[in-house]
Amino acid sequence: MLRVFLFQSIVLTTLLVSCAGCQFGRAIAPRTASWWNGNEIHRSGIAAQERGDFEEAEQKLQEAVRLNKKDIDFRRNYAEVLWERQKYKESVQQLNEALALGGEANASLQRTIAEKYLALNQPARAYLHADEAVRLDPRDYRSWALKARSGRMLAESARNTDSPEKFDEFILQARNDYYRALSVSPENRELLLELAAVQTLCGQSEQALVTWQELRRTYPSDAVPTEILRGEAEAYVALGRLSEAIICLREAQRRAPATPDISLRLREVQAMFPQQVH
Repeated sequence: MLRVFLFQSIVLTTLLVSCAGCQFGRAIAPRTASWWNGNEIHRSGIAAQERGDFEEAEQKLQEAVRLNKKDIDFRRNYAEVLWERQKYKESVQQLNEALALGGEANASLQRTIAEKYLALNQPARAYLHADEAVRLDPRDYRSWALKARSGRMLAESARNTDSPEKFDEFILQARNDYYRALSVSPENRELLLELAAVQTLCGQSEQALVTWQELRRTYPSDAVPTEILRGEAEAYVALGRLSEAIICLREAQRRAPATPDISLRLREVQAMFPQQVH
């Protein structure tokens, strides 16, 4: 037994020695003085960012990137600070350079770029990166949500340019992507709210009503936001269920008595169905 143990120890030691300077069979590049300096400056930049000093953070992270041009994380953090400084073009440029340096297979990076393009009202580019993020990590609801939002924006653009076929294509795909996002995060209020709006755009009032009701159930009965009550009311109106719409609008009015558009909409629906008014 001792002989076997000694033999195993010798083999293990030999393997460790033979793998010195490598990891899983790949050589590890030696850390240069530039790398160590950049890493220290990078940490200083992150610290400045965390305390809200974005000007110093930008200077530090820019220097860190200069010293380590191929570090994806350095560029990504630098991009975030540039975004905070409202240097949107430069921020997106850094993110795209991070992609070019080997970040194509990074779902989180693809998602970050999609978010930026969406904020810049460039849904076509956002859609491409969100779609790639979905392919890389289909279990992350945020990727599906970004794809859905980009698709909805593309649908609205198509509608504004009188392209009904494209509108139908994009809005139906957006609806399906919201379904996928909710399959991963089923009680996500933001997603449910957006899905109900997309279902309405699809002309699916019954499905929208179900979604509004599901969203309502995520709140205590005495704390349902008026936005949800109004959405549910509009779904009832679309389905011709005016008495139920009036109940929702009255509840919304009770919770927000100083909101004139709720009172106006209530009067409009009551006028459609006066026998329900008491």
